[in-house]
Amino acid sequence: MTHKLLDRQLRKHFAQGAPDSEEFAAFCAAVDAAYAANDADRVLLERSIELASTELLEQNAQLERDLASIKRLELELRQAEKLRAVGQLAAGVAHEINTPIQYVGDSLHFIKESCRSLLRLSQQATEGISHSVMKETAEEIGLSFLADEVPSALEQIEAGVKRVGAIVSALKDFGHPEASQVAVTDVNRCLQTALLIAQNELRQVASVEVVLGDLPPLRGYPGDLSQVLLSLLVNAAHAVTERFGNQDRRAWIHVTTRLVGGEIVICVADNGSGIRADHQPRIFEPFFTTKPFGKGSGQALAVAHGIVVHKHGGSISFESRAGSGSTFRVQLPTAGRQPSVDPVPGPQSKAA
Repeated sequence: MTHKLLDRQLRKHFAQGAPDSEEFAAFCAAVDAAYAANDADRVLLERSIELASTELLEQNAQLERDLASIKRLELELRQAEKLRAVGQLAAGVAHEINTPIQYVGDSLHFIKESCRSLLRLSQQATEGISHSVMKETAEEIGLSFLADEVPSALEQIEAGVKRVGAIVSALKDFGHPEASQVAVTDVNRCLQTALLIAQNELRQVASVEVVLGDLPPLRGYPGDLSQVLLSLLVNAAHAVTERFGNQDRRAWIHVTTRLVGGEIVICVADNGSGIRADHQPRIFEPFFTTKPFGKGSGQALAVAHGIVVHKHGGSISFESRAGSGSTFRVQLPTAGRQPSVDPVPGPQSKAA
């Protein structure tokens, strides 16, 4: 039985019957064999494509699982670094909370005693005690003094409660796990959150100057940006401590935000110990640290690089000279721009 394609061609071209010769029969047999071989090759090819497609689908599914696992690990790493940073600053944060609480406690005690004295005077008034006796009581309890100091004590209580509320709110914003969707972000508020958490650490080692520019909203992750800025501030504090020690008036940290050419630029500068030239190419590598064992994890700047570059489509760079200080610069595209995210991380540095 000849191949159906050959049979169709023979009927088309030899309607009156094919030539009856050995040569023509041999030719037809060869063509028939070629058609059959082609069918066999096609079946094998289709089977190979099917197997390759199945394998590719399985590999894609595995890659998707691996990617999901990597993203989960990255989120866990960022959260762990947040908790580590807050843990290192816990004593300072506790001090920042304890100080206004003490003001509140002292003021409440004063107001409590003042109320007892005023109630004593009020009771005399309701009992019809003579004016001269009430005047003596007023002088005894220091009525004029209370009139001046009680409102001041109430203002201290109000200020203390607001201060504690601000610190707790900053910790809550900083430590909250990030949602899967970006949000409209106030970069200046992120910076103020980081400054509030690190205030005790900064105040003990340097004078801090902050200049906030007029910035447009940014679509990003506020908690992550606060983490980046906190890492830069803490690193600056460690750098000036390494060079000057504690409470040296020569030490300074300058923080600025501004809008430059459609990008938000955040600069954290210090006159600390700086970064050695041979360390600069590795400064954003995971687990690389120039700090003594137990002082740094080597994760803060690596995590900061990932947050800025991969989550916000921005860039992070620095200029530094050993013994003179460093300036870290974070550049973020503003809302409305389409960031071009570089899929391969790479440190950007420039030795001053």
